[in-house]
Amino acid sequence: MANGAGLTMATMDLVKEFGHEPADFLDVGGGASEDSVKEGLKMLLTDDRIKAVLVNIFGGITRCDEVAKGVVSALNEVKTNKPIFIRLKGTNEEEGKKILAEVGLKTYETAEEAMEALSKAITR
Repeated sequence: MANGAGLTMATMDLVKEFGHEPADFLDVGGGASEDSVKEGLKMLLTDDRIKAVLVNIFGGITRCDEVAKGVVSALNEVKTNKPIFIRLKGTNEEEGKKILAEVGLKTYETAEEAMEALSKAITR
């Protein structure tokens, strides 16, 4: 999951570079709301083909705190054991990271760091 088609395609390329196959293309778009992030993540978490979720957000118009609220809302509605790896950069980044930390979700400074952690988690 990423915001904007270009970043989403680059994120899918990153998944391939780490030797995995992307299971879905989910672009929450510029200016994504809490609700659009929540609904998108719920789709990913309930898809049996997906082993883990990589969230790659570079917020300009998209606010990182809105993304974080959407992630938390989705997790409140869908119980899952799927690991989620999140990179947040940009508008309201610190607030978004704080929201995620409060529910025990780690964030990563770069998409590569998040993907490296994801890769280790699913190849154990």
